[in-house]
Amino acid sequence: MPSGDRNETTETGGAMVDAHCHIDLYPDPENVVAESEAGRIYTIAVTNAPSVFHYTASITANHKYIRAAAGLHPELVQSHGRELNLLWPLLEQTRYVGEVGLDYSTTDQSVRRAQRDVFTQILERCSGYRNKILTLHSRRAAGDVIAAVGNDYPGKVILHWFSGSGAELERAAGFGMYFSVNTSMVNSKKGQALIAKMPADRVITESDGPFINVVNEPARPHHMERVIERLGLLWGLSFEESRARVISNFRGLIADES
Repeated sequence: MPSGDRNETTETGGAMVDAHCHIDLYPDPENVVAESEAGRIYTIAVTNAPSVFHYTASITANHKYIRAAAGLHPELVQSHGRELNLLWPLLEQTRYVGEVGLDYSTTDQSVRRAQRDVFTQILERCSGYRNKILTLHSRRAAGDVIAAVGNDYPGKVILHWFSGSGAELERAAGFGMYFSVNTSMVNSKKGQALIAKMPADRVITESDGPFINVVNEPARPHHMERVIERLGLLWGLSFEESRARVISNFRGLIADES
C-alpha cells in the first residue's frame, strides 16, 4: 500500500483488502491494527473528523498494510464543521481522504446545504493534489455525490456501501468510480443486484467495522474472507480467484498516475 507515491502491493498471495474500516471506533483499535498487519489485509482506516486523525495515524504508522485517511463525515458536519480548516494540513500527510460525502437521511435542507458546502470544499482541495483517493458516503444522496465529483476528478473515488439506483451506479461506473462492498451488501438481494451491475474490475471489499455485525460481533478486517467468498459465488469464481481479482482491483485503485 502506498505512503505518498510508493506502491507496495507486489506480493498478493493470501492478501485481502478492507477499504473502509473505522479502526479508531473499536474498543481495541491497536488489536485491530495488529490483526490487519498479521493477516496481510490492506486496510484504509477512515476517520470521521479531523481531530481524531492523529490518533489513527499514530497507531497505524510504520505499518505496511494500513493507512490512515483524513475525513469529515457528513453526519458530523453540524457538530464538527468548525474542524474543516483542520482538514487541510492533514492532506499533506495522507493520500487517503474519508469518510466524506453527503447523507440525505436528514430532510433538513439547511443541513443538506451545509453538507454540500463542506463536500464541495473538500473536493476542490483534493483536486489540487491530483492523486487523492476518496472514500465516499452517499446514503440517499448518490445522485448529488456522483454529480459533485463529476467525470474530471483527477484522483480516484470509492463509493462506500453504495445503495443508489441502477442508473446512478451506471453513471458512477462511467466516471471510473470504484465500489467497496461489505457483508451486508453481499447477503442482501438489493446489494447482490447492485453488485451484479458493478464493473467487476472496480469492486473491492470493506468491513465498515464496527458498524456492521458479523455473527453477533462487530465486523473486523479478517471478515473480508466472508465477503470474498460471497463475491466468488456471485461472479462464478473460486475463493482464490475472487480474492485475486479484488487485490488486482485494489492495485489499480492505488496506482499513482500523477
